[in-house]
Amino acid sequence: MQSDMAPADPPEETGEIQTRSYPNSMQKLARYFKTVQAERTIAELADMLEGDLSITAVCVVDDAARPLGVIRRDKLFLLLGKRFGWDLMAKRPAGEIREEVPVFSGDTNIFTVSPFLSAALKKGTPEMGNSFMVLTGSGGIFTGMLSLQDLSNYFVDMTNSDIAMASLLQERFLAGADKVLDKTAGVNAWSLPAKGVGGDFYFIRNLGKRRFFAALCDVSGKGIAASLVVSMAWGFLRAYTIRNGLADLIVHLNRAIVSAFHMEKYLTGFFMIYDADTRRLQFADMGHSHTALLRGEAFHRLEKARVNLPIGLDPSIEPVLFHMKIQSGDALLVYTDGITEQDNPGGEEFGDERLLELVRQSRATERDLDTLLIPALEEFRQTTPQRDDMTCLLFRF
Repeated sequence: MQSDMAPADPPEETGEIQTRSYPNSMQKLARYFKTVQAERTIAELADMLEGDLSITAVCVVDDAARPLGVIRRDKLFLLLGKRFGWDLMAKRPAGEIREEVPVFSGDTNIFTVSPFLSAALKKGTPEMGNSFMVLTGSGGIFTGMLSLQDLSNYFVDMTNSDIAMASLLQERFLAGADKVLDKTAGVNAWSLPAKGVGGDFYFIRNLGKRRFFAALCDVSGKGIAASLVVSMAWGFLRAYTIRNGLADLIVHLNRAIVSAFHMEKYLTGFFMIYDADTRRLQFADMGHSHTALLRGEAFHRLEKARVNLPIGLDPSIEPVLFHMKIQSGDALLVYTDGITEQDNPGGEEFGDERLLELVRQSRATERDLDTLLIPALEEFRQTTPQRDDMTCLLFRF
């Protein structure tokens, strides 16, 4: 019967100790609970192990059930299998062949042990499944064991779970973008992270029936760290009112990112407000620079008299805004460099020209850009993995 506490009296026979585990404690990860008293013979231990193939290792304990070391199954039978091994070893105390292993309190927080695992991995510890650590409770009594592989698996599972959650959140962010209400403007948005979660995102928000705000951002780095910045920036854009204008929004977003990440993370971005009544586009390019306007059959890079810093690099910024008049038939493309810098097996990059030609085809055929871009990228890169996050917004006016 399982007890909530380790037994007060040590077991007389080779046995198993079970104890209570708490959330985020090392005890939660304990997988092995068999013990053998140090004075018991190796023959007695071998008999027990032969009767239960699931036992990978046992902890050697003293008369007070305090751990003295570990005996691995494979090492024990390797010794006994040598020539005259049984004759020489069978009657000797089990404690003589114990291995010293790290000992931690079972109440130790799992995350405080991660440096220990990192050090072991850097050292190249062989056979992590046979490298053990022992846990103790009150009075130093043995409460369980786990292997380095068990600890590593826990962190891998946790990371995978976090990535899955971050990926789900980013999908919800993108799905939460507004559908532009103005009938004279259409938007085709597409995003594909390189590692399940990424640092690219777009945001669209109606400011009435004839005005809308849009942004495309590229956060430095990838993975979970970048997704934290994405989550914060997206939440800020969703909650912040834009009644004080585009510059005010950018200034306050910059302050929030600097305050949270202390200039260790930043994002480039293109921020815009379009007014369909005046056909006026106001925008700020915050170190992004991947924008092009298709007017007629010609593409025009949006000229910038002054390049703004990315958001999050300087506590105090004064974003320079630009304005332009939109003509009927114009198309505005905003994208991240993950698209154009994607290479193929020959080392050639997809490039701006291929992307812009697809924009021309999209406008001419009235097909959404992503229906042309996705197969074009797949055909181009072939077996080359996706190098970076890919995101684009195509506005048709």
